[in-house]
Amino acid sequence: MGDSKNNNSFFDMNWKQFEQFFNGKMPFSTPSPGGDNGDPVSWVEGYIKDVLNRALPNVEVQALKHHFHSEIFDTHNNIIVKIHIPDKLQARKIRLMLNPYQIRLEGLADDKTQTIRLSSQIVPSSCKAIYKNDILQLHMRKQSIDHPYTDVNIRFM
Repeated sequence: MGDSKNNNSFFDMNWKQFEQFFNGKMPFSTPSPGGDNGDPVSWVEGYIKDVLNRALPNVEVQALKHHFHSEIFDTHNNIIVKIHIPDKLQARKIRLMLNPYQIRLEGLADDKTQTIRLSSQIVPSSCKAIYKNDILQLHMRKQSIDHPYTDVNIRFM
């Protein structure tokens, strides 16, 4: 069979180059002066933040705070969307708009808007919205796949 060490690419890896690629941040390193206490996962969080800061240097985390967390549930005939809005006064200021493909929230802090893409096409006029327990819940009927066309009356002059 031969030596298994020769057949394993793990031992052929240039670990020095690998470490340089990750800017010297290797997992399971010794505790750093910064005080991560050798937590084997803390290096991942730091590395990801560093990469995001370099990739998107002009995007502030504060700029994303005006968006609300949302969840979309897709049933056989309906789409249910839950939007978590913890402040009832803020919820009262929001203007809710729909089209067959997305939800748009206007009136957020700093005159921002939030758009939520839907997983299926809906009938906007079927939407029922309720705000309860810090959650804005929307129930919308899906557009029927059997009848994707709408009749249009033609005026003759």
